[in-house]
Amino acid sequence: MGRLDLEVEGGTITGFHHRLIPVGATIAADPEMQASVEMAMTTTRPLQAQVVGRTGIALHRASSLDAPMDDALLAAIAFAAGTDIAFSNGWRYGAPIPPGPVTLNDLSNIVPTNPPVSVVDLTGAEVIRMIEARLESTFSADPFDQRGGFVKRFRGLTVNAKLENPKGHRVEQVFTQDGRIVPEATYPAAFITAQGVPADLGTDRRDLEISAIAAMQA
Repeated sequence: MGRLDLEVEGGTITGFHHRLIPVGATIAADPEMQASVEMAMTTTRPLQAQVVGRTGIALHRASSLDAPMDDALLAAIAFAAGTDIAFSNGWRYGAPIPPGPVTLNDLSNIVPTNPPVSVVDLTGAEVIRMIEARLESTFSADPFDQRGGFVKRFRGLTVNAKLENPKGHRVEQVFTQDGRIVPEATYPAAFITAQGVPADLGTDRRDLEISAIAAMQA
């Protein structure tokens, strides 16, 4: 650490600058911390050794509108629930999985809480309202209304939207596999956690017996 004097109008400001300390394998591990790390890793090392599949592309959450990691997750929960439509939150955790083998530990990093796969009946109007709300929280013109930075992930829908439009007017059209969504119609959808589909939306909400990690593994 060294001293730094800055001359400014009316006097001198005295501060300190810090010297960067290189960190590498040459630094001896703290025994107490190392023991804690080893204890924590006893539960994850078996998961790292259990290969459950392969991916031909990198699975990541590095993009705002959608991401390959969430595409894989949504495909799994939709298959488990037998629905065309699926939702999950726009999370940002989970280390990228490179092309190659996928381990059970990789799946655990995608959804560490391992929630059950859930199903809910949503009207077309509720689907549009939910997407509008998330676009607003991501792209609001008021920075104080921006939250999260990632759009809700979805499968089985095609959304035509103009992100530059004002609040409540971004979504122009939404299509399912059967055509343009009907506001009064009901659509079964799979999801995980209340962040996927807020609790105030939909009817006949129910949890399935399969969990998110088991769905991906299957």
